Amino acid sequence: MKFVTNLSAERFNTFAASHQKNHFLQSYEWGVFKSKSPDWSFDTVGLEDKDGNLVAGALVLIRFLPIIKRPFLYIPRGYIIDFNDAQLLQTFTEAMRQYAKSKKAIFIKIDPDIKYVDRTVDGEKVEGAAPNNELLQTLTNLGYRHLGFTQDFDSSIQPRYTFRLDLTPSEKDLLQGCHSKTRYNIKVAQKKGIEIVEGNREDLKTFEAIMRVTGERDGFLTRPLSYFEDMYDTLAPNEMCKLYLAKLNTKQALANIEEELAQTEQSISNLQAQLQNKELNEKKRQKLQNKLEPEANKLKNLTQQKEELQKLYEEHPTGITMSGIIATYFGNKSWYLYGASDNVYREFMPNYYIQWQAFTEAKKAGYEIYDFFGISGKTDESDPLYGLYRFKKGFGGDFTEFIGEFDYVIDPIGYFAWTKLLPQFKKFKKKLRQKKH
Repeated sequence: MKFVTNLSAERFNTFAASHQKNHFLQSYEWGVFKSKSPDWSFDTVGLEDKDGNLVAGALVLIRFLPIIKRPFLYIPRGYIIDFNDAQLLQTFTEAMRQYAKSKKAIFIKIDPDIKYVDRTVDGEKVEGAAPNNELLQTLTNLGYRHLGFTQDFDSSIQPRYTFRLDLTPSEKDLLQGCHSKTRYNIKVAQKKGIEIVEGNREDLKTFEAIMRVTGERDGFLTRPLSYFEDMYDTLAPNEMCKLYLAKLNTKQALANIEEELAQTEQSISNLQAQLQNKELNEKKRQKLQNKLEPEANKLKNLTQQKEELQKLYEEHPTGITMSGIIATYFGNKSWYLYGASDNVYREFMPNYYIQWQAFTEAKKAGYEIYDFFGISGKTDESDPLYGLYRFKKGFGGDFTEFIGEFDYVIDPIGYFAWTKLLPQFKKFKKKLRQKKH
């Protein structure tokens, strides 16, 4: 077999996209996008059989480590290879070791798109399910170091847990597969005048502004506009990403709420008329009173919403963007990569409707899997990310746990310095700064 480098975009993507474990993070375009940052460069490598056909490959992201001034190689979502073929995996590992040495790399990091164990929608291990310890042992025997079964969302480069939705059932079955509350929220958004549109590059400015609002609200750092523009410029021309925006049609929303107000007022009027009947017994009277109270509260809320919507319509007669997502596409899969939502009218449930639109359109385009790209492995209500888990769970996907990260060490001394000595040095410097202050 022959190890080859600098594969063309067409040849590499043809192999990667058709592979069973295809992933947008393994595409040639993702390498181009990452290399727009001064910290990264990339290469596309592969292994050819005697007939010149690719049998394994990898998108190699190369990053120089600070202070040490030597690179490590990151293979996002692992090698493009049949991990069950132990001999092929061994051959490719040896080829990658020699390649890494030629780059003076300290280590290779992989995080294969391989499920570790079957879990229920609540994150519990399925009874009788066997964990993928065979692959774990194979990789360990080849010299890879498993970095453990992390559960936190941000404790690894890529999320270890996600929900993956099978798009092959009918649209009707997909809706039925959603939780009843999720179905209700999708209908709420439609009823309230939410419209989902595909944005363009100029709309990224609006998306990034909303993303900053989201970051401030939920307490995380956000990407700059240039990051999203670079991604869009690289992926969109090849139909590998789309920007979806959820817009409140203020004119339609105002008309809808006026109609709902009229219906509520009529309902209250009917109940009050029935209560005027002096022949009612106490039980029926109480039953009508019990219906009247929530209707009165509804009327109060709708009246307030109408006043707010009237002002919003006067300020934004053509509508207002409430949320957005960036979805990516490669092979037979699509991914929900980034999402942002404003603080205005979140009770209109735009985030549910925008997801529904994104994955049903992906289905129509022929994609078979929609990946919600990341949840915490901790599914109890005390976890700060429980809301994200509950939201994504509502669409009926499979709770998926990946096998985790592995490091293949090329230079043990450099690896020890990077993973052990430098973190301790940074902690020491931090303590010194704290003492000075």
